[in-house]
Amino acid sequence: MAREPDFAADLTHPILYEEEWDRITAVLDAFDNTRPSHIAVVADPFAGQNVLMEGILRRHPDRVIHIPFFSVVKSKDFLTQMTGHNDIVVMEHCHFLAMRKIGGFAMLDAFLDHLSTSERLFVTEWNSFTWSYLRATRHIDTFFPVTIELPGIDSKTLKNLILSRYTDEIEFIDDAAPREEPILSAQHRTVKLPFSQKTVTIPVPHLREGGTGTNGIHKADPEEAAFDKIIRIADGNYGVAERIWDRSLDGKTVRVADIPDVPCAINLDIHESFLLTIILSMESVSMVDLAEIAGPEINLKQALFRLKNQGLVVEENRYFQIRPGALSCVKGYLTRNRMVW
Repeated sequence: MAREPDFAADLTHPILYEEEWDRITAVLDAFDNTRPSHIAVVADPFAGQNVLMEGILRRHPDRVIHIPFFSVVKSKDFLTQMTGHNDIVVMEHCHFLAMRKIGGFAMLDAFLDHLSTSERLFVTEWNSFTWSYLRATRHIDTFFPVTIELPGIDSKTLKNLILSRYTDEIEFIDDAAPREEPILSAQHRTVKLPFSQKTVTIPVPHLREGGTGTNGIHKADPEEAAFDKIIRIADGNYGVAERIWDRSLDGKTVRVADIPDVPCAINLDIHESFLLTIILSMESVSMVDLAEIAGPEINLKQALFRLKNQGLVVEENRYFQIRPGALSCVKGYLTRNRMVW
């Protein structure tokens, strides 16, 4: 029944982040090696930034040097891969070039030194929280004239992306208790700021369509209710929403009441909060790298136990990452405590 979504089947024209894809291809097509407009793609974990990177690899197989990082970079060997005549360097997970510790910028500085004297065009991908930290501490944005911050998506876009996978009809059942919805409510929309390429998510007034049902109670459309609930829990993050959808789909049926909505409750000390910040900023980090960054003053095993026990972090093959369903909760907690911004 399921089939691959269009953006995965044809990466030369992804429908997820289509506007951002158009900006990237315009820069690639206008590349001038005397003044390269290096690109930074900045996104939250799970947002789907890999779609854009893979699209570049598919569109320019003969021009690209591809350098993905999978753990903290501790050697300058990656610089030796930039040889030959290929004029575009695509670097994924560049947040692994820096560590939040004394001496943690050595690899980042080596990369920026190389970029500053290179005639190639660099397309780099960064975790949004590491990017904000490096922008404040190292002015990283001054090296990348084109910064593309991936926006959150709305429920309508999610619905189009998800349902494009299927040829059979999906049944939606809203078996939650009927609720009275206000005629006027707020919905979140992503808009571009005037005279800027930056986007922000803002609440906009929404006038409910249609009349009320019996007893004055308005029942929302089950399909609309399902995607609204998923995008609210995911806070607009495509990858998180996709995971919630996969967990909610039972055969060919989605019941709104069964869409998992985990309550947000976090109780951490300062060491555990720091560790959570590192995991959020690096997306997927090994025990070895965590130990190096955390230092001897943090009991790593006990701190990770508490993070996992509160449903905030998951471990897979000895790598730790934020549990997708808890991403919005973790972001809110660390932002309120000024650990990330």
